[in-house]
Order: sequence, then C-alpha cells, then structure tokens
Amino acid sequence: MFSSKSIRIIFIAIVFMMLLVPGVSAHRVYLQEQIKDVQIKTWFGGGDPMVDAEISIYAVKNGQEELYIEDRTDSEGLYHFTPKLGVSEYRVVVSESGHKNEKTFNLAAGSLASQEEAELPLYANIISGLGYIVGLAGFAMYFSSRKANN
Repeated sequence: MFSSKSIRIIFIAIVFMMLLVPGVSAHRVYLQEQIKDVQIKTWFGGGDPMVDAEISIYAVKNGQEELYIEDRTDSEGLYHFTPKLGVSEYRVVVSESGHKNEKTFNLAAGSLASQEEAELPLYANIISGLGYIVGLAGFAMYFSSRKANN
C-alpha cells in the first residue's frame, strides 16, 4: 500500500514536527492555594498565655459583621479556626477575668503574623521599676545633701 520511500518521508515528517513543538503534554496541571487554618495566639503582658479565655470571631464581609464563632482558648492560649468561604476579614475579641482586647485582620492582605512589640517579662518590669525608684531616691538625697552643705 505504502512504499518504503513514502513511509520514510512520513516518519521524517513526524520526527520533524515533534522537534518543532516543544513541551507538549497530554495532561493539564492546576494549582490552587487554600488556607485551612487560622491560629489566634493570646497572652497577658509578661508572656503568660490566656488559658480558657472567651474568644469571639466575627466575619466581616462587605462592611457587614456577623458572629462566626464563640469558643474558648486552649491551655496554651491558642485558638484555631477554619476561615469561612468567601470571607477574608475577621475581627477577634478575646477576654478573661476583666482583661479584654480585640484585633481586626485580613487574610487577603498578606502575612498574618503581626510584629508585636517585644515585652519584658513581669519580673523584669518589677526590677526595672524598683531601679527607677532607687535612682530617683539617689537624686533626691544628692540634692538634699547639697542644700544642707550650703
């Protein structure tokens, strides 16, 4: 049916076409990102975690806010939740024993890890406060001794 010459020409044409079309793949590749979990970390000044604190998470969409979750933090002051579909902005309110704070964040705005100011532990704050008092007392004694000598 086909002569050997025509088979050779067809074979060369196929090889030539394969060389001209690089990177052909029979499978499409899809990629999708997904945020499965948001972690909220709560602590008191001094670094102690807010254990079993009340936490309320509000979903903010189109300027409207609705209560999404009410729960409590764990033994490390952490709370994890799955974001609501179609919502990227949240307001979190945490309170325990009369102490309360709130924060609004947007998942679409980039990094969630906010850079909180470094805070000294409670014992370091107490020691530095005593140091200020001793320093002020030293100034007062210095000036009172100068006044007494004059």
